[in-house]
Amino acid sequence: MKITSLMPDFVRGPNLSEEYRHTYVRHFSFVVLDAMTAGILANASLMALKGMACSEWQVAVQMPISSLGMFLVLYSGGLMARRRIRPFVVVPGLIYACTSLAMALTNAPLLFLALGGLGTLFETVSRSAVTAVIRLNYPATHRGAVVGTVRQWFYITSLATGALAAWALDFTKDSPAVMIKSQMVLAGVTSAASFLVFRTIRIREPEAAAGTAPPLAQPFADAWRIVRGDRRFRLYLAIAFLYCFGDLLYASFIPVLFSRRLHLGYFASSFLISTLPTLLAILGTGQLGRWMDRVNTWKAWALIRLGWGLDPLLLAGASCLAGLPSILPVIPAVCGRISRGAVSGGSWILWWQIGVNHFAKPGGDTTRYLGVMFFVNGWARLLAPTAGALMLQGNCPLGAIFGIGGLLVLMSSWLSWGQYLNECGDKRLNTMASFEASHRFQPCEQI
Repeated sequence: MKITSLMPDFVRGPNLSEEYRHTYVRHFSFVVLDAMTAGILANASLMALKGMACSEWQVAVQMPISSLGMFLVLYSGGLMARRRIRPFVVVPGLIYACTSLAMALTNAPLLFLALGGLGTLFETVSRSAVTAVIRLNYPATHRGAVVGTVRQWFYITSLATGALAAWALDFTKDSPAVMIKSQMVLAGVTSAASFLVFRTIRIREPEAAAGTAPPLAQPFADAWRIVRGDRRFRLYLAIAFLYCFGDLLYASFIPVLFSRRLHLGYFASSFLISTLPTLLAILGTGQLGRWMDRVNTWKAWALIRLGWGLDPLLLAGASCLAGLPSILPVIPAVCGRISRGAVSGGSWILWWQIGVNHFAKPGGDTTRYLGVMFFVNGWARLLAPTAGALMLQGNCPLGAIFGIGGLLVLMSSWLSWGQYLNECGDKRLNTMASFEASHRFQPCEQI
């Protein structure tokens, strides 16, 4: 009896042939274990704020450090195009697991958060390789459905884990040190297990993986070739930078808003930061993934960025209402979190998993395009939180930071819709599958 026949229908996911089921079962297991890690780490900023008495500006330190991983992917993406992909998943993934274990060894909030940022650096490098594996191992017509389904389970697992972790922190809030350390150890163990599971996937490696090593600077030359020669992708990068910068300008300060401005506890803060958006994502991500298989990528981005941009504007309203009776500022915060949750799964699918397939031809260029895209995200991740921290230290109202970020995200939504209108008449660009069909590509045999 095959293992997939033992899985309930709501776990089995899309209707895939047995050839692709081998990947799906392991992919699903990897995602569930990774979600347990993410659920714990989602409370890291709250641990530092409430359990270690860190300064408000220090919560922004994680993203600039993790941005270095985005820069590294520019180079590793070029290397992946000519080498076996598996080591680019497993090695940085295990280092990521070790950083969570290291977080359990410190009581210094700045070092605790810095280690969290370092872990995200290596997780980012592994994530780009996972994206390449998804393109190699699943058919173009079903990738959105597959990723949407496993992402739903990521949300379910991370939601349960994060809520339980937050409840445990609230239960031990008078002396949280031991609980924080225990949770970091658990995060490291589940993270290591997830990447060891992923290692068992039989990857459909491109032929270039067996080639000779490229010259040292070749990945940079390939990246420049892509940026110089692909106008559509340059527009995608420019609008993506605007979206990322607007989002990351305020993202680090969401825990500050709930824990310091609205004076909410661990559980209530965690509910608004992650639980409520995750509940909406659970309901909608699978449908969004299937929808993305059928529409132009720009159209999908326009809708997603619209919902994303409404969230910080409503959080800005909540910040302005802070100090009034507790229910009043919570109302716009809840509405904002609902708006973001409804589209957050779609944003993750397009940004981290399949959106680049609308621009990169199948084959070695997949990881090269990913490297360039991550590089642009790295600059946003470095500059935006730094700008937000400087604005906050310069006595800029927290609500203004949320408002400015939200307007930038909405501008990216408007520009995305404009690009969709420019492409909607070209049948080759109707979907990612039609784009791939317009280029000849024969996948290699499984190894």
